[in-house]
Amino acid sequence: MRILQICPKPPVPSVDGGTLAMNSVTEAIQLSGNSIQVLAIETEKHRYHPKLISEEYKSATKIETFFVHTGINIFSAFFNLFSSSSYNVNRFYSIDFENKLISILEKENFDIIQLESLYTAPYIGAIRKYSKAKIILRAHNIESELWKRRTLLETNPLKKTWFNHLTKNIFKCETETFQKVDGIIPITNEDAGSIHKMLSGINKPIFVLPFAMNLPKENISISAKPGTVFHIGAMDWEENVEGVLWLVKEVWPKVVSKIPFAELHLAGRNLKVDDARFSGQNIFVHGEVENAFDFMNEFLVMTIPLLSGGGMRVKLVEGMALGKAIVTTSIGAEGSASENENQVLIKNSPEDFAGAICNLLNNEIFARELGQRSKEFAKTHFDLYSSSKKLNDFYISFVK
Repeated sequence: MRILQICPKPPVPSVDGGTLAMNSVTEAIQLSGNSIQVLAIETEKHRYHPKLISEEYKSATKIETFFVHTGINIFSAFFNLFSSSSYNVNRFYSIDFENKLISILEKENFDIIQLESLYTAPYIGAIRKYSKAKIILRAHNIESELWKRRTLLETNPLKKTWFNHLTKNIFKCETETFQKVDGIIPITNEDAGSIHKMLSGINKPIFVLPFAMNLPKENISISAKPGTVFHIGAMDWEENVEGVLWLVKEVWPKVVSKIPFAELHLAGRNLKVDDARFSGQNIFVHGEVENAFDFMNEFLVMTIPLLSGGGMRVKLVEGMALGKAIVTTSIGAEGSASENENQVLIKNSPEDFAGAICNLLNNEIFARELGQRSKEFAKTHFDLYSSSKKLNDFYISFVK
């Protein structure tokens, strides 16, 4: 099969959860022996760096990017208050990008065109006009649920009003998009359930495909330093900032009051080492690290302190694959099918979260046993080769 993958940001270099999730699909398509072509929107926030991409990848994917200005315009945002269209999604539309897409569709025939996330939905009309390919939407999240949660947490009255408007409009856009495409690939069973409700009885092929990766084949040789805790995540994502501030201000003081020698290590893209918000006793801010896996292997306990957001946490899967002992919240574990006390520790209050961390730091045997169960779970649920076959079977059902 010939597949065109359209992305709202370059999938490589894979620097955050979204790009990792998109690139895992690229790899899965290739593993099945299908032809893949990647067309990505490049933005101010997400630039394409061809010098960091292997020639092998460029040749295999024929990757092309096109810059689209997605920055917030105060005038457009204001006038959108009187519109029912989604301002969030509209920012990703560009006539120039559409013309680039049309030029590709006029030259090439595709069996499947995969849209990565709702933010590529503005191009469905052009695809229908210039291609007979089946359109599959990869729903990374239920975007309207994310905005609903963000709205509930907002305390500023003006922002809350604006967020309510954005939530209403993106729900409408999301519902209409689900109806327009030929098939939908959510990442979690929870998201699949939400999509069924939004379709209101409309029969649409839905296939749940969790984030998958090439799992380590051997045990990690690096020994984690006792008494250490870490968090790693992109800090240009508001939900991560919110969660880490909660970890630093509400949870960590309770940990060091019981274990004074404990260390908390923080890393991630767009994390400044001198950011005073994350300072505290025995807290070390590393900024953006060169190799995320090396960083994760250095420390004992992984934390994913998310209080809002949706979908599935890529870092959770990566931590499981490395056999880390993980403490997270219900939202952090969402969509992974992991069980509390079995593969991860799920705690939602600062007291319980701190207690779980202390329990792992005081009992390394328990921490390593938890990590081993987590690793075995990852082998069963998140293996790229297995996911590749399932994805290929789903595609075949459209082109028979």
